Amino acid sequence: MFYASSVCINLLWLALIMGFVLSGCSQTSELYRVDFMDETKVDYLVIYYIHADSDYLYHNTAGNPVRENQQVLDAALKVAENAKSGEVFVFYQRPEKKFLGLFPRKNSRLYHFTNGEITTRINYRHFDSSEDFLTTEARLYDQYRNHTQEEKKQNYFLYFGHEIPDSEGEKYHRTLPKIAVNTGSFSAGIQKFLLRDDQRFDLVVLSTCNNGTPVMADHLISFSDVLLASPQNLHLSHIDSENLGLLESNPGISSIQLAHSMADQTYKRLESEIQTTITLTVYDFEVVQKFKNELHAFSMAYDALGSMQHFSDNVDCMQIAFFDDDTFKKGLKTWYRPARFGRISLTSIHSGWGCKPLIENGRDM
Repeated sequence: MFYASSVCINLLWLALIMGFVLSGCSQTSELYRVDFMDETKVDYLVIYYIHADSDYLYHNTAGNPVRENQQVLDAALKVAENAKSGEVFVFYQRPEKKFLGLFPRKNSRLYHFTNGEITTRINYRHFDSSEDFLTTEARLYDQYRNHTQEEKKQNYFLYFGHEIPDSEGEKYHRTLPKIAVNTGSFSAGIQKFLLRDDQRFDLVVLSTCNNGTPVMADHLISFSDVLLASPQNLHLSHIDSENLGLLESNPGISSIQLAHSMADQTYKRLESEIQTTITLTVYDFEVVQKFKNELHAFSMAYDALGSMQHFSDNVDCMQIAFFDDDTFKKGLKTWYRPARFGRISLTSIHSGWGCKPLIENGRDM
């Protein structure tokens, strides 16, 4: 009897291992799926990308440990459930793991909602560990999106993660270090979610540190109308997205108004929670487009001054002598409060643009 029991246990383990081997060949595990009805109609599309393949642990005002990305996920799912006339994709990119150290597991998640109802939930992994950024997510979007309506609708993309560097960007993902995440790869990646040449993002939200920059604007301006971002440190916090509900309660709201509402809500929360600098800016690219060449020329001239401290927080570009504040402030609205302490606390205004500090002659600049 002992022998038979051992055989059964071994067979069970063999079956489990074979199951993981076979599932490891697949990129996705479909946990829930509802087919679209022919009359499905959506007025807008919201895409969340929540990066969780890194260290996002911080402590709240009560001293309790919090993982920020879980809070963002909860808020995104709530927005999706209330989007009765919209379509919402929530990509929750988590660390890649292996069963028994051998068989890849599908640890990232996709939630897809249509008209406030969840229509798809899958676990997925990145089949190519050195693919271009957002390749897997764009393929999943194309596979599961609402194909019954192709007419023009509003498009919103929200990115939650660490600062997106201007160049290189390998090791951005802790478990997928060969997938480079930088301003160029991010720009190219989110364009994969635009299915026609005439499509644009009505609003792009970058809930990251230090990405409200001339370089980021230069990359996004050709296919985006409005950008909400922080020119400097966002203090391991995030931009609140709950006011996307205005797309339901006020369907005629403009992208600028929506971005202003989100920035204002976030600023008020941060103002009550933290003592450090708060900087949020909304960029109206219809206006910024008019001085795009001048902004690009400033970035090139600044880069030529010396070596940038790429791993430091941004400074206000207004600190640079040849920064043309009168021109570059057009089309921007900034929510700014200096730190409650330190030298910078004496500053009461901000240009809305962030630049990396330079090292010149062995000292910080």
